[in-house]
Amino acid sequence: MVHRNILKTLDHKSENTKARLPYMVKRYATEGRNIPLKKNWSETWCTLPAHFDKVFEEILNFELRKDDVFVVTFMKCGTTWMQECAWLLLNNLDFEKSKEAAVMIRSPFIDFHGIVPDTPSPIEMCKHLASPRLIKTHMPANLVPLQIWEKKQKLIYVARNVKDVIVSSYHFVKNLDLWRGNSFPEYVEDFLNNEILYTHFWAHIVDFWKMRHEPFIFFVTYEEMKRDLPAVLQRLCDFLERPQLNQQELEKTVAHLSFGSMKKNKNTNLTYLLKENMPGVKEDFQFMRRGIVGSFKDELTPELIAKIDKWTADFLGQHGIREEDIFGKL
Repeated sequence: MVHRNILKTLDHKSENTKARLPYMVKRYATEGRNIPLKKNWSETWCTLPAHFDKVFEEILNFELRKDDVFVVTFMKCGTTWMQECAWLLLNNLDFEKSKEAAVMIRSPFIDFHGIVPDTPSPIEMCKHLASPRLIKTHMPANLVPLQIWEKKQKLIYVARNVKDVIVSSYHFVKNLDLWRGNSFPEYVEDFLNNEILYTHFWAHIVDFWKMRHEPFIFFVTYEEMKRDLPAVLQRLCDFLERPQLNQQELEKTVAHLSFGSMKKNKNTNLTYLLKENMPGVKEDFQFMRRGIVGSFKDELTPELIAKIDKWTADFLGQHGIREEDIFGKL
């Protein structure tokens, strides 16, 4: 039996906030069984659409195979980049095979039918995939499939600095019609008040950062991948128990994984696929937009940057850590 609590329906601060969200949302939590980080997991909430009720237990009870690998991230943290990295390593750098299907088909997003209702179950899709399966989720630690913690399944976690995530996710959810506000100040308010999908952001990141030394968890940052992707790939080979790449393989893989290459690749840039399959997508929607570190510097005002930095310092201070402990100098 699955133990779960829908702790509360999200209390909106104002009618304006309600108008910015196209659906009712709830905060979900579970007791966090078998997670190696000891805390009161029932206090770690995640904001999700209320219609997530229909798929919540299906995700928690997902039956895993011993060689399944999970990519876990908060949204817009380099998820697709890591999916393509890990998929290639798990499939012996079969670049031709990667051309046969979009990355979300090769590496299903198991939360998708909870975000976009009445779509086919990606968990059913997983059942037909050959092993080793690479599976994506944006869920926090206490909402991922329970067997991840029971079986100590291999898990890759990618984190990204919060200000770039806010900028990237603003353009993403606004143009997917998942948020209907008009400005960065409104979005920052909703993000910091945990009214955007998958928030609380820092709880999501910090829980996995604290577990980064577990042998079945591979923790990396988007910033580290941008600084030295070859080193990350070789470290990932060790984690996935794959042979180290020789120089030629490494150069070819790094070229394939460059932002420019992935943006041109219809199997990794899902702009058109999502435009065809999601209602309400705006013409301006881009699945891959800039792909840089520090995009917030020319998109957020100094006042918003200061507000986010204070919110970050207040939360991280409770855990005795600083943002640069996770990401280095930004």
